[in-house]
Amino acid sequence: MKKKSCRSKHYWFLFALTVLFLSVGYPASAASPTHESNVRGNNESESVAPLPQQSKKHTVKGVVMDKTKETVIGASVIIPNTTVGCITNLDGEFTLEVDKLPVTLQVSYVGYKTMEVKVTDSNMVQIIMEDDSKQLEEVVVVGYGTQKKANLSGSVSTVKMDEVLGSRPQPNTAAALQGAIPGLTISSGSNTPGQTGKNIQIRGSVTFSNKNNETTALSPLILIDNVPGDIDALNPEDIESVTVLKDASSAAIYGARAAAGVILITTKRPNKEEKITVSYNNNFGFVKAANTPEQVGLETFLPIYKETLGNTYAGGNSQNIDSWMEYLNLYNTNRSALSDLGTFYEDTGILVANADNKRYYLKQESLYDRMLETGFSQTHNFTVSGASERVRFRMSGNRYTENGPLQGDKDNYKRMTFNGMISADVTKWYTQEATFNYSQQKRDFLNDESGFLYSTRLHNFLPDGLDPNGNIIKTPLAIIQNSNARHTTIDTPRFFLKSIVRPLKGLEAIFEYTYQKQATDFNYYSGKWSASDIQEGVSSMPSGEDYYIARHFYNTRNAYNAYATYKFNLLNEHNFSIMAGFSQEDYDYAYYNTRAEKQALIDIPSMSGAQGKVTTNDEYQSYAIRSGFFRFNYDYQGRYLLEVNGRYDGSSKFPKNSRFAFFPSFSLAWNLAEEKFMEGTRNIIDQVKPRFSYGSIGNQNSAGYYDYLATMGLKTQSTVWLNGNDNGYMTIIEAPGLISSNFTWETITTTNVGVDFTLLNNRLTGSFEWYQRETKDILSQSVALPAVLGANAPNQNVGKMRTRGWEIQLAWRGNIGKKVGYNIGLNLWDYKSKITSLNFNEDKSLAYLYEGKTAGEIWGYRYDGFYTVDDFEDTKTWKLKEGVPTLQGYSPRPGDYKFKNLRDGDYNADDVNNINNGNNTVSKPGDMEVIGNTTPRFQYGINLGANYAGFDLNIMLQGVGKRDYFSNGQLFYTFMPTDVAFSPIFKGTTDYWTPMSTDPEDPNYMVAANPNAKLPRIWGSSTSAVANQGSNRRTNDHILSSAAYMRIKNVTLSYSFPKQWLNKIQVSQLRLFVSAENLATFTSLPTGIDPETLSWGYPLYRTVSFGANISF
Repeated sequence: MKKKSCRSKHYWFLFALTVLFLSVGYPASAASPTHESNVRGNNESESVAPLPQQSKKHTVKGVVMDKTKETVIGASVIIPNTTVGCITNLDGEFTLEVDKLPVTLQVSYVGYKTMEVKVTDSNMVQIIMEDDSKQLEEVVVVGYGTQKKANLSGSVSTVKMDEVLGSRPQPNTAAALQGAIPGLTISSGSNTPGQTGKNIQIRGSVTFSNKNNETTALSPLILIDNVPGDIDALNPEDIESVTVLKDASSAAIYGARAAAGVILITTKRPNKEEKITVSYNNNFGFVKAANTPEQVGLETFLPIYKETLGNTYAGGNSQNIDSWMEYLNLYNTNRSALSDLGTFYEDTGILVANADNKRYYLKQESLYDRMLETGFSQTHNFTVSGASERVRFRMSGNRYTENGPLQGDKDNYKRMTFNGMISADVTKWYTQEATFNYSQQKRDFLNDESGFLYSTRLHNFLPDGLDPNGNIIKTPLAIIQNSNARHTTIDTPRFFLKSIVRPLKGLEAIFEYTYQKQATDFNYYSGKWSASDIQEGVSSMPSGEDYYIARHFYNTRNAYNAYATYKFNLLNEHNFSIMAGFSQEDYDYAYYNTRAEKQALIDIPSMSGAQGKVTTNDEYQSYAIRSGFFRFNYDYQGRYLLEVNGRYDGSSKFPKNSRFAFFPSFSLAWNLAEEKFMEGTRNIIDQVKPRFSYGSIGNQNSAGYYDYLATMGLKTQSTVWLNGNDNGYMTIIEAPGLISSNFTWETITTTNVGVDFTLLNNRLTGSFEWYQRETKDILSQSVALPAVLGANAPNQNVGKMRTRGWEIQLAWRGNIGKKVGYNIGLNLWDYKSKITSLNFNEDKSLAYLYEGKTAGEIWGYRYDGFYTVDDFEDTKTWKLKEGVPTLQGYSPRPGDYKFKNLRDGDYNADDVNNINNGNNTVSKPGDMEVIGNTTPRFQYGINLGANYAGFDLNIMLQGVGKRDYFSNGQLFYTFMPTDVAFSPIFKGTTDYWTPMSTDPEDPNYMVAANPNAKLPRIWGSSTSAVANQGSNRRTNDHILSSAAYMRIKNVTLSYSFPKQWLNKIQVSQLRLFVSAENLATFTSLPTGIDPETLSWGYPLYRTVSFGANISF
């Protein structure tokens, strides 16, 4: 045994002060270190730490092989209960220096049984490792406990966070899990730095609401160490594992809140008798926008505009288009000549022409190049952990900062987290744990109107700077520079206590208490500034009075869990586990909002500094859940597995007579490979386990806090309707809404069939799942009430929905020769949801959900080419020939889209050859039909890895195989659907139908010059009777786009320094890495649209990071 160092004594002296409340003495052997973890991939055997100096040393050499006599690279060889050890080199060999012989060696490697081998002399020893056919003795976290992976019978997927991350510097837990688990869909609502609230779904939609004509994908229950928590407040480096409970049999133990599945996050804890370890990692990254739309140049824009609206630029100050093109040519070829034609401002590229005294804009620069710069991000992680025989502790701190790529430093995010955990064995039968977590998130951001929205409305020829009159020119950059950032601070402290009592053999009782508070402060000052626009007018930005807003959100959660597990076996063949428990949780929410207008001190806005109107409003909500639950597990010789779960749930969201409900589930599994008749396949099949589960869960998430009470709100109302004074206000009490007292839980029933397998000497592992989920008694509005009533119908249990899907997970691990290891992983899943029953919308209007609807349907028209001159009787009246369908409400012309006439008579009896939407119902949809679906289909994640001589390369691909998207916006059509006169034109939208001649006397009048064009004709203002903007932009399959994509989500290359080098400087691990996030995206969508968010606001950005991990 090594002697304790002075440094160890100081560490433990300070630590002992922390554990006094547990009344545990720290034993003298506390500083005795144990073996360290494996290090993979070095070329030579690597001593973990030298033994204390002895009079004589003995050298032990050996080689580690598998049953086929292939050498095992990277196997861990240690002397138990010491720090002496190494890993095998590229030839499977190892060398150890020991004090005496004989000595016992412990050999371990993933996929093989851990072995202990006694060595009596210094001769070369050959160690043959046995396959671990139950590899999956691995313990997995499940609801209120753990189970061996081999004994799982429900649909449960788990990942180790260190394996998911590797060296990848991903600060967001949800983003790190994207594509890592089949059935878990994670997408961004926004790409802005620190944007919280990613869209997280397990197996798609769960329920629906008729209010938005779409199904609702509820968020899963996210539990951090068994208690609900905020995933955005977590540092991924503090997470040990993530388990996803996907079917009712595995999630039913959590009852009402688990309707959309459960994500169990387990934070890291030290192992017993782990020596003090200090770890630090740092990375810094450079952020650059990866996908921005691009406008066409003036050379393209001006001729198209002239063709569309004539020679006068109505979008500006009536500039002459021909003159503008002439000035532009001089600007590009002979700029000095412009001074003779007017006053030319070189810095802005503006010419005030002598001919008409109007401004002509000649300088062109990408709006995005001007708005965006290279951002910067940095992460610091610091961890200290250690353990003695009776006490374990871990402390970690994280600071993450991200300065987004927006000019002006107004899109920033900062997160600071601290986690402290201590666990002590007070007695042999009593263990006490305490955990404290704190996170603070600060975010500065601009609202959606600032910059990015205007980047699709304003032209790239508008320069930044001042106009000839000294006014700021209104550009996206000017809007960003003169707008104030919005500030949000979120503080989340969390305290967790856990007592573990083991009064009898096999019996363990656990008591848990968690207190969590989340406080959010938001403030924003909307100041005033002025800018000149393209029409040369000056206007105030924004309109109205300046104002200051302060908002405060608070929510607190108290959670209590008490449960006990008793495990025993009979005759060494029948294994039983019985768990029962009680849970209670209360949640309180408060919201305060104040708005104060006309600030006296604009540099220090405040409520007391308001000189104008001050308005306030607040809101309070609370609910509670009380539950009893149980789980029964039985297996016979580890072959035949049975699990039964049940939970009796009560929620304050429901009326008293329907507040409680019982939700049961069961699952079965068969470890087929353990059967004697499978012995002949052991060289191929290591493990195969078919399984089946069925169960039900309640859903309270569709219910409001007080839906069964007639609540009356307070509201501030202007008195202008009383006395004509717009400055007067009074508080009124709103009339109560309609209520129902007989609604109850939504019930989700899931049937799941699956199989897990391990093949080919544990090199190939995988699973397959098929499931059906039915949601019954869905809460929604049941009937439409007359508008004169002034109230909406109350929620009732009115419908059913069914989701069917499947999931595949495959992983292969192997070697190329003796030096290169590699791994390949695939997660692939798909699902579809359908409304199977509905007690409202009997007419099946397409404006609402209807019975039989498949979630995500896109109804539209089928493209049938363009109208041509041959479709008309003449070119004067433009009357269509008999049999050629017309468009209801429009007068088509050559170059307009023609749609297929699918049905006649849906609109009225005279509806013949008239393209229309009938009465917009399923039975009479006119000429519309389902042309696509917005549901992401065939989602996947692919992981590729390779290692050689300390180098590790990991690549993650993620994407969607099939998805449809329709937009009639200006990234798909030549102009905006409205405001054609003001609209810029984007690249990719100039392939529009063009006539050979517009001269009525020409034989080629209105004959297509490009009959295979993508887009329809463009001429005619938006108010013209023959513009047909609306007709051509109807939802149709010609413009329908594929939103399928594949994204190279991450590429990370790292190098781990050899252990024998590090031992000399007393460092246990040192790794350097470079990583690229969002490296490339392959999609057919127009440039600028992110296929994940299906938006073109704040752009997706690419991050290249560099960093180091070091441990002592």
